[in-house]
Amino acid sequence: MLGINVKRGVATTLERVLNSSGDRFNKLEVFWNGTTAGINFKRSKNRIDAKFIFPSIDETKTIPNDVFNNLIGYSLHELGHAWYTDNEPWDFVRDTQVKFVNNLVNGLEDPRIEQLVIDSGRAPNSRALFENLLNSILNRDGYVSGKDKKNIPFLLAVEGRRLNGYNINVPSIVDDSPYAVHLHWALQSARIAKNTQRIADIAVELYNRIKEQDKQRKQDEQEEQDDGNPSDKPTNPSDKPTNPSDKPSDKPSDKQGDEEGGEEGNEKGEGGNKPSDKPSNEQGKEEGEEDGKEDGNGSGHGDEGFDGGRDVEPSTFIEGELGKHSSTVDKDAPRPSFGKPRFETFNWR
Repeated sequence: MLGINVKRGVATTLERVLNSSGDRFNKLEVFWNGTTAGINFKRSKNRIDAKFIFPSIDETKTIPNDVFNNLIGYSLHELGHAWYTDNEPWDFVRDTQVKFVNNLVNGLEDPRIEQLVIDSGRAPNSRALFENLLNSILNRDGYVSGKDKKNIPFLLAVEGRRLNGYNINVPSIVDDSPYAVHLHWALQSARIAKNTQRIADIAVELYNRIKEQDKQRKQDEQEEQDDGNPSDKPTNPSDKPTNPSDKPSDKPSDKQGDEEGGEEGNEKGEGGNKPSDKPSNEQGKEEGEEDGKEDGNGSGHGDEGFDGGRDVEPSTFIEGELGKHSSTVDKDAPRPSFGKPRFETFNWR
């Protein structure tokens, strides 16, 4: 299919779906003018302003049919956000939580809005399109590891769709995760969530559960390490004085006690009480996490493994697929997409 017909097909499909939905759009724009893919929308009562953005494609190049089908599936997915996602609770999470929580919202919200699109009947073939799009992503990029904490949002996006009944070409990996109990809870809770606010609440709770499990694991490891450290215990009973009246043995013991007492006194004078060092360090880490939370960029994660991870939205996949057929003309001089094609008659002389 030529690129020009791909553009026409996407615009025509969006128009048909919107007309059948009964929704009123104050403004609907489709642009093919860059490297990104996404939607900007604003919903007010029963009216929606929406701007679809797609990577530029060369209108003279042949685009495979499966790429076109995935474009339609992606368009319907983004339209699902415009219909069913509430910006306010999601924006609040983005502004007040670390980036990982924002990604958790995305991973839980995507299956929810796709199921609502399917149930609405606004696009009768949406289920097949969503399923094909997801499997295309997995075929090209593979799945993630269940043990990889930073990819939990992507895992939730896949497994949430599996719960929706999609036929997914990779096996489930939820039980491979050390957080399997919490992931099952989040997936089941999100499946019956009624709105984005509930999804946001689940995401925050899941993050807290993961952090609490990590904290408990570190405490258990530290206790095991302390229990197995022989330097904290006398290894030879003969090292202890056997006769309290034996003065020659008392002096080294007293001197050693004075030195230990002196060191302890110095540490206390510098504020270094060892029993409180560990809580102090933990408090410092929590303060660092709060700093990252305020920034909204996850900078407070440290080495906890939350940073990075696969993009939950299909945008990256669409960008990669259309990048093979890009047009430098659109990048240099952006052109809005047209609506219905208009045919003219020419008389050649």
